[in-house]
Amino acid sequence: MANTLIVKLMTNLIEKKFYKTKDEAIAKLDVYFAMNRISEEEYATLTLLAEETYIQQEM
Repeated sequence: MANTLIVKLMTNLIEKKFYKTKDEAIAKLDVYFAMNRISEEEYATLTLLAEETYIQQEM
C-alpha cells in the first residue's frame, strides 16, 4: 500500500514538474529505491517518466 501511494505521489510531482530538474526528481527516486520503498519496476517506470517529462526543459 505504501508503494502505491509513493508511486502516485511521485508520478504527480514529476508530471507537474515540481522538481526544477530531472536530476532532482531522479535523486528522490533513488532514495525511495535505496530504502526499498519502490520496486525495481516502479523505479524504472518513474525514471522514464522523468526523462520524458523533463526532456523539453533541457533543450
